[in-house]
Amino acid sequence: MVGEGSSRRRLRRLAPLGAALLMWCLGSASVNAATGWWQSAPGPPRILSAVASNSTYTTLAISGGVAGWLDSRSGNFALASSTSKVAFVAAKGDSGLILESTGELYTISSTGATQRLQRLPGRPLGLAISAGANPVAAALTNRGVYRGELGSRLRLVASAFPLQTPLTLAGPVTSSEPFALATAHGVFLLGSRGPLRRVQNSPRLGAHAHIAELGNGTILVGDDRGLISAYYRGRWTPIFQLLPYGGLGGVPQLDGIVGVGLDAAYVATSGFGTLLTPDGGYSWYRASPPSISGTILALATLGPIYGTRPVGLVLAVSPSRVFLHRLEALPTPPIYSGATETAQLWGTALVTALAAALVICLMWLIRRRHRRRLFV
Repeated sequence: MVGEGSSRRRLRRLAPLGAALLMWCLGSASVNAATGWWQSAPGPPRILSAVASNSTYTTLAISGGVAGWLDSRSGNFALASSTSKVAFVAAKGDSGLILESTGELYTISSTGATQRLQRLPGRPLGLAISAGANPVAAALTNRGVYRGELGSRLRLVASAFPLQTPLTLAGPVTSSEPFALATAHGVFLLGSRGPLRRVQNSPRLGAHAHIAELGNGTILVGDDRGLISAYYRGRWTPIFQLLPYGGLGGVPQLDGIVGVGLDAAYVATSGFGTLLTPDGGYSWYRASPPSISGTILALATLGPIYGTRPVGLVLAVSPSRVFLHRLEALPTPPIYSGATETAQLWGTALVTALAAALVICLMWLIRRRHRRRLFV
């Protein structure tokens, strides 16, 4: 009897540990499943500092300050510039733009043909190309924002005075949407034609920000405090706050946001790796490549990813490697109607009642057995 009682006490002490171990296993399984979404990019390991999103699987990227055409399927990197001063790249199919840190702007094709367009005054801060049959290019410097047709010279749209402190630029993913500009004091919109206009009640972003557009017109912006806000149908809403990590590590730095499909987005951080929201910010998941440091420096999308059924790749750049994730539809809750919904409700109620009855029976048996042993 003594041995049996001590065994029972040991089991009681181990029960919380077992529960914790079970939860750890389940959590590890989910993390491993998310990690399994990503694969190392083909070809030799390559260190990239920036990659342009494109509607094809070949795009412009920057490695060691030099621009080149990166083939995501083979890993081939064909040099597109001889200078090591490239600051930004943007791509649209077989054409692209290269903006050097000196302000020199070039247009380039995948065949290697390069043409100098102009020199933009000021320090470059962003470069983007719109979607559609007649793409428009926009460039941002600390002296102002410039716009023009792809392949032609860009004209000054607004000086730095209305922008106050410009930070970064995002291109539209559909032809009807405007460019989005993030500044320290708010967000501005710039259409293919017309003047620059400020978005009312937009959040103040501090000195560091990232901005992206989704297929349904939503604008996501993250500030230097790790707060991500969404602009949809004329309203701003805070949707996610990055939490501190690693003890005294603080809130991880936000390194990039990229839209996928109608209302999904990936977020790159220095600490949590990659985060995913499949529904415009309502729910969030950690879906990170197997990066040792937990740092993702840049994100890009490749292929036709902005349809109702996104097809293509998400590319993530870590400090030492490049990862690819082939887009797949996330599981969605089933939709019930009529008799099917009624049957599901009755089934749920029956399973709940049976589970409750089973628990009550087990508790009764344990109590009855304990009472008998009192008289032994």
